[in-house]
Amino acid sequence: MSSVKQRHYSALASRMRALHLNLAETEVLLGQMALQLDATSKLGIHCGSQFMAVSRLLDKELQDLAASTEDQKVPENVEPVPKQSIAKQQSGKDA
Repeated sequence: MSSVKQRHYSALASRMRALHLNLAETEVLLGQMALQLDATSKLGIHCGSQFMAVSRLLDKELQDLAASTEDQKVPENVEPVPKQSIAKQQSGKDA
């Protein structure tokens, strides 16, 4: 073989080794990516379940608050007593 062909084969072999190393590294990185995607999926499920739990608790608190404010409302047919008449009643009791 001529020296030119020998150099070409040598360069080709060198590039094939580099390609093999790059493909091996890509395989390792794809394996890591698969593990990270699995962990990300689990994290998303965990965050979603926390959100649902907090949402349920807040809904219950809002319902309890609404129920307690309904109990404290003044009925519509009852008029509030003016403060002046309350003061007169108290001054009459003191005398």
